[in-house]
Amino acid sequence: MPFTKKSITGSLLPALIFAAALSIFLLSPVHQVTDSAYSMLLSESLLHHGSFELDHYAIPRGEPKWFRYYFRNGDIYQLEWVNGHLYHNFPVGTSILSIPFVAVMNAIGISATNPDGTYNPDGEEKIEKILAAILMAALVCVFFLMARLALTTWLSVLVACGGGLGTQVWSTASRSLWTDTWGSLLLGVVLLMLFGAAAGRWRLKPILLATLLSWMYIVRPTFAIHIIGITVYVFLYYRPILLRYVITGAVWLAAFVIYSWHFYGHALPSYYRASRLQFDFFWTALAANLISPARGLFIYVPVVLFIGYLLTRYRRQIVYPRLVVLSLAVIVAHILVVSCQIHWWGGHSYGARFSTGLVPWFVLLAILGLQARCHRLQSVLPATSSHRLKSVPLFETSAGALLLLISIVINGLGATSHATWRWNTRPVNIDDHPERNWDWRQPQFLATFVKPPLPASIGLAPSKRIDLTTPEAAAYLWYGWSPAEQTSRWTEGNEATLVFKVSHSEDTLFTAKLHAFVVPNHHPQQRLIIKLNGSTIQNLVFTDAAPHEISVTLPAVRMRAHNYLEFSLPDAASPESLGLSEDNRELGIAVYWIEFARKAEAPNEL
Repeated sequence: MPFTKKSITGSLLPALIFAAALSIFLLSPVHQVTDSAYSMLLSESLLHHGSFELDHYAIPRGEPKWFRYYFRNGDIYQLEWVNGHLYHNFPVGTSILSIPFVAVMNAIGISATNPDGTYNPDGEEKIEKILAAILMAALVCVFFLMARLALTTWLSVLVACGGGLGTQVWSTASRSLWTDTWGSLLLGVVLLMLFGAAAGRWRLKPILLATLLSWMYIVRPTFAIHIIGITVYVFLYYRPILLRYVITGAVWLAAFVIYSWHFYGHALPSYYRASRLQFDFFWTALAANLISPARGLFIYVPVVLFIGYLLTRYRRQIVYPRLVVLSLAVIVAHILVVSCQIHWWGGHSYGARFSTGLVPWFVLLAILGLQARCHRLQSVLPATSSHRLKSVPLFETSAGALLLLISIVINGLGATSHATWRWNTRPVNIDDHPERNWDWRQPQFLATFVKPPLPASIGLAPSKRIDLTTPEAAAYLWYGWSPAEQTSRWTEGNEATLVFKVSHSEDTLFTAKLHAFVVPNHHPQQRLIIKLNGSTIQNLVFTDAAPHEISVTLPAVRMRAHNYLEFSLPDAASPESLGLSEDNRELGIAVYWIEFARKAEAPNEL
């Protein structure tokens, strides 16, 4: 069927694509509410109080602490102090654009605030995960509509699915309201407008184009790079609309500067300042953003390599080379700028988060590359019976399909496996040890399947009691442990392991104080199987949540120089799965302390 505007709007296919993408995004269990925390609270403040200040809410007031480029609210880095008032530190664009949806959620009883005015993180997460899924499902539809400008229907479906599932759209932008979430959707619409204009389908609307670009900047300042590139493009090829385009952009910029001067006393808010950029780690950051096992674009979205191949091999058949030049210029500039970030490793995130805003550009390049390939094959293959020429499409198709499949699997793991998200803090926090970006012993995308490396220094079986909430416990903890809480540390998942050394083998009594995750009428028992170096030495069953002291003899015949004491917990379950809270950790036992003693010196076993 020939492509027409009527066929787009009248077809059910975009609606089906939206519904399928939305279902996948909503059912994916990993949610990443970190930087975006309090953003929906700000939406509610604007909705109910008409204020950017969060002074109306019972948020803990911490001492102002200088943190890189602003005074944060104690340990709550998402909030900043400005002239005695509390503000959300991150760009306000997301909060403003989300107001209509937040109003609907508030109307059905879901809110980022509790009745007493305190912050409700569970309500925040519910709002974010639903809205992020809706926005990214809409972006997948934009990808489809953009592909239909140049490709067949089913090839367009493939491009839309690849752009939605094989990229950071699934693993990052749909997981919460990162600043790239709204920004990517706005950019997708902008590129649809530019591509349609280049294809002669419609005329560019300068006021709408400038408005969308302005809001991209208000949502995330990194999009300034994209705005500059598109402005140059408009100047070169759409000069008749330039005046209206520039005036509209200038009006929005003036409004934003007035807002900033009023609330912050500066032309731009703290988050937008150029002082956030530095060059001390530029080359390390650049390499990390491209090829590191934790943040590398080519590692987490390897299908971009195939896109590059298509553009190179079929460069003579590219129909819209101007768009290719624009796309590549923006992509290169974007990667160079994000490699100047102070927080170059991306904090607690998954994969190539800093490249999330580039996904619409990669989709556009994929469309242009596939279009060029189709033109080449249509002009060459029917005229020849050469087996060599016929084998090329099969090889390319297989290679492209394989790279796309790998991209989908990798990004799917980020959206569905909590182990990949916990990688940010296990075994040590990525913010404290950014060198983990380069550790191939446990790449983030394989955290579900590969155990973390052993502690750098395994502790000698101690002669004193070790409190598992203290730093010295780190020498004995391998995998399967949550961060320390006030008095204990939970196991997480069905296995948790302690490691220790001994100077010589002898019977040793291991003692621990713990309590099990048992919930009457919901989760009545917790089994604990204790293994020493792979051999089972004790089976226990707990039917209450009271603290217990357990003692187990570790026989000398099972001892080695380096020992693994494994806790197998087949009944581990998450409070979320039982409807008790939003905690999605699979909890088994909470351990207060551990103790090793020579059998001859040990007290009587309990």
